Amino acid sequence: MKVSLIFPKPPHKGTFCGTVEDAEKYNKEKIEFFGFPPMGILYLATYLSENNFDVSILDQFARNLSIEETLNWVKHEDPDILGFSTITTAGTGRSSAEIAKSVKEKINPNIKVLFGNYHATFNDTRILNKYPYIDACIRGEGENTLLEIAEKIEKGHGFEDIRGVTYRDNGRIIRNNDRSLIQNIDKLPFPNRKLLGNVEYKNRVEGLDLSIGKFTSAASSRGCAFKCSFCSSSMFWGNWRPRSPENIVEELSVLEDLGYQNLLWVDDNFTINKKRLLKLSYLLKKEKLEFSWMAEGRVTQSSKELLSAMKQMGCKILNYGIESGSQRILDWYKKQINLNQIHDAIKNSKKVGIDMVLANFIVGAPIETREEIINTFNFSLKLDIDFPQFHILGIIPGNWIWDQMVKEKRINPDECWEVGTAVLPIPLSELMFRIKQIHKKFMFRPNYISQQILKTIKSKYRLKAISQNFKNVRNWDFWNSWKPFWG
Repeated sequence: MKVSLIFPKPPHKGTFCGTVEDAEKYNKEKIEFFGFPPMGILYLATYLSENNFDVSILDQFARNLSIEETLNWVKHEDPDILGFSTITTAGTGRSSAEIAKSVKEKINPNIKVLFGNYHATFNDTRILNKYPYIDACIRGEGENTLLEIAEKIEKGHGFEDIRGVTYRDNGRIIRNNDRSLIQNIDKLPFPNRKLLGNVEYKNRVEGLDLSIGKFTSAASSRGCAFKCSFCSSSMFWGNWRPRSPENIVEELSVLEDLGYQNLLWVDDNFTINKKRLLKLSYLLKKEKLEFSWMAEGRVTQSSKELLSAMKQMGCKILNYGIESGSQRILDWYKKQINLNQIHDAIKNSKKVGIDMVLANFIVGAPIETREEIINTFNFSLKLDIDFPQFHILGIIPGNWIWDQMVKEKRINPDECWEVGTAVLPIPLSELMFRIKQIHKKFMFRPNYISQQILKTIKSKYRLKAISQNFKNVRNWDFWNSWKPFWG
């Protein structure tokens, strides 16, 4: 019994779907590979492998394989089950469907084709209605669901009564009950990164390679305790479920033996529990494990004690989700933060010596005014951050804003469910122009340039990062690489 899993690359052209009368459409000609290992299918493949199934993975995105090359891989693997990890905002539901169609028509019509991840979870019935060559969608957390599917198909059974599955049966689409979440994720095996093959992954931010040493990603928890209106995490993963510090340290010991030195924590909120991180910091010091790493933080969990412990653990880059300089917009996003907390978090991060502090902003909310967008840009200039990242708000199935815009009839879900959309308060061309301009303004301030030079001289990590990026100077693109929120 063979299971093959594909992390697909987005289509060559992704549509930024229009949403109101005379809305603009955006066609992105080139999709950049940012280099993060696909932890979702890596966990799935490892889980199946630990349960004695033959498993293979193709990261089509990282390898930049064509459809024809991907089909050759599928033909060579000859799986009984072929699964795709699909993400709405990247348009990979469409590219996966194209591959699946060719697999059924040209290779083997009996292969069971499955879709999983966010796109399949929130668009399951739409997918099966549109694409007859897709057999089932796995909703939400997939380890136990995929394992049960493999076990039943191996015995000649179908998808009946498998929780967490939506499937087609004699022309009817059947949506089985949801599956309970794995409460103790310490029980999951550590992802076997060898399954990814010889792909060299990199941690890139706006074209800069910030991975010093052998790089991978890791997850210390699943889910989120917050329910920001633009995010689908809590609806997909459920409540926040952490791994224990002991379990994390055990995996890091394995990674050290494999030569890894640099990590990206993919947690939606790495700093959510101070007690857990302090314990993790103590254990890492005790075991003498040294990594350089990047994580996303929350401004309400940014005490000097916590940040100091993170610094000692190896935190080099901390990325805060600030989102807006308008309290009204922050409240609409349900962020549960205020502007004073943003200033305090950044000030504390600098005081403890975090090498690089980044800030994510979202512009283009449906209720946002032009003045509020400009105020957010100006707010970024007042913060002592090393670089701002501006994203255009993406509205996708699975988040509150999508439901609200559908309810208000400001988007047509039948047109935009495959790629996500936007409801922009100002023209897209103006928004793109303003993002480009604020990047330039931010980067070319004399005080900023002098501060960055001084910070780099004092930081071994920054010196190494700058040194290794000189050879790729032509690829630096700080202000032209704007992207939607999901980018």
